[in-house]
Amino acid sequence: MPDVVTTPETTREATRFRQALPYALEAAAVLVLFAAVGAACGWIWFQVWPQPTGTVFGNDWFADEAGLRNVFDGTAWYVVLAAAGGLLAGALATVFGRRSPLVTMAAVVAGSFLAAWLMLRVGLLLSPTDPEVLAKTAEDGTKLPGRVSLEGGHSPYLVWPLASLIVLMALNFFLSSREDFQGREAHDPRWLSRNQPG
Repeated sequence: MPDVVTTPETTREATRFRQALPYALEAAAVLVLFAAVGAACGWIWFQVWPQPTGTVFGNDWFADEAGLRNVFDGTAWYVVLAAAGGLLAGALATVFGRRSPLVTMAAVVAGSFLAAWLMLRVGLLLSPTDPEVLAKTAEDGTKLPGRVSLEGGHSPYLVWPLASLIVLMALNFFLSSREDFQGREAHDPRWLSRNQPG
């Protein structure tokens, strides 16, 4: 069996791979974290969402008065849960993803959009069939539950990345300031007292 020839180029490639692997694993872990939190928020969203109700007339589904209010409640609950999920996932990603702030930030941005999409998909998967579709073959007067939906265009989807990035920036500032303070304290324990006025 021929010996494997190791050249400086293959050694450099192996070194680059070993150096990049932890960053790739960290980014993958952040994506998995956001996917899990997004899916969990989708399940919670469906559980707390006040399901709208309506009636079929002329093969069309019409939400009743309470149902119309509940349609907008669904969007409000999505925003509240997305903000909470974004803050939680962003905080965990920031605290445990300290190897490279840039890699963490990129993974948080990608993960937050993934979480927003998964939250909606899980909510839709759990919710009843679209009553507009069922109304085409239903008799007049048939009561049908509504389907979870988001009003307001694309703006609700932006809650995930906004909440995640806000907590990421705040925690990075706090943690880097604390590390800077600890580093100065270790180097010169009296630096703080010398820099105080008076």
